[in-house]
Amino acid sequence: MNNIEIKIRQVVAEITQLSPDIPADANLYLDLGVASVHGMQLLAELEERFNLQIPDEEFVEAISITKLSLMVGTLVEQKGEGPAHVG
Repeated sequence: MNNIEIKIRQVVAEITQLSPDIPADANLYLDLGVASVHGMQLLAELEERFNLQIPDEEFVEAISITKLSLMVGTLVEQKGEGPAHVG
């Protein structure tokens, strides 16, 4: 588990009041019942914590911890910040 995934798990757990130990590949919306309002809070919190602008179309496709981690990692790299510079 990398630093980005750990931070995303913490954000998901805070917003949804789910355990941070959820399976990385579980669908946040279908498997875990995350409501759309939580999804919007999650997007805002990820943008703030990682200092990113996350395109809506990419966010809606990132439906698991694994996919969110890959998306955020890619966006961080595109910004020119390596994982060591995150958070």
